[in-house]
Amino acid sequence: MSDGAEARARVLRVIAAGRRVEDPRDPLGVEARARLPETTGLHPKGVELALGAHLETSPTDAEIDALLARTGVAPRCHVVLSANVCTAPLRALALAVATSSDVVVRPSRRDPVVAELLVRALSEDESFAATNHVTLTSTLAPSPGDELHVYGADATIATIARGLPAGVLVRGHGTGFGIAIVGAGASLPEAAEAITRDVVPFDQRGCLSPRVVLVAGGQRRAEAFVDVLDQVLSSADASVPRGPLDPALAAEITMYGASMEAVGLFLAGPSHAVGLDPDPRALVLPPAARVVHVVALAPEDVPRLLDPWVTYLTAVGLDDDDEILARAVLERAPFARRSPLGAMQRPPLDGPVDLRPSRA
Repeated sequence: MSDGAEARARVLRVIAAGRRVEDPRDPLGVEARARLPETTGLHPKGVELALGAHLETSPTDAEIDALLARTGVAPRCHVVLSANVCTAPLRALALAVATSSDVVVRPSRRDPVVAELLVRALSEDESFAATNHVTLTSTLAPSPGDELHVYGADATIATIARGLPAGVLVRGHGTGFGIAIVGAGASLPEAAEAITRDVVPFDQRGCLSPRVVLVAGGQRRAEAFVDVLDQVLSSADASVPRGPLDPALAAEITMYGASMEAVGLFLAGPSHAVGLDPDPRALVLPPAARVVHVVALAPEDVPRLLDPWVTYLTAVGLDDDDEILARAVLERAPFARRSPLGAMQRPPLDGPVDLRPSRA
């Protein structure tokens, strides 16, 4: 078997392990659903949504080809995981085993569950374990020639990279957030439904989660969209409640709400909030807790508003990438992952979700 075929086979075994975690009848799926509400802070229905709809367990052959094309080759691959998105270890492990047959994973201390379960599944997979090694660790010890994949805040990546020996290739996937665009021709109810599907998973914590919505067509259209989005998010609250808020995050939401009430509009439900800045001087990034910041924006104002944030822009959701506002945003963020509204949290398994240059 060629090296490329072996790498593909390893990726497929990771995907098979993910299907066990996805399956509510498999012992690993049962354990995941029992443990994740505590480690993630998600409501049990939020955990079920994450595992049942957002594990990338059905990639196409073309997606796997793209994933393999975006990875290197190394004698060993080390992975440092973060805790924001509980399903992220599957993609991280797929990229790691595409790189090497010898993988060492340091899970998040706050949420190690899915990483632990995937590694356990691979250890129980006799065809995989016979020639490949995926192990958990609490320490990092990469050697020259190894790759290190780090997922987390930019500061974390920088700190880890400074302590490494020369010759270790670091692929850093750092701080980021998503923006959704409601173009001039978009149906407001359809856009609100789609954006809600992007906001609710993981309670908006991931780098693909839209935290800002840019609305074309002026202030009145943005106000109308806020009303519709608030109604749709309220319906989602009932079916998939937000997890509990810690005091610090609750205080952030209160402060954000006060600032929006001072300049525009703020609507809050039991598990969400929507703020409107009708005439922004600067772009405000709201707390990541199903809090959506809506801005009425003309295309000519995109550079002024986005440039301070563009290096952190991981994902753009849009209904028409040829619409004038969308084109203005995409010109400022050429490396952001583009997705249709409603599909921002379901990217193809074609490589890292973060397509920006490495943060290391």
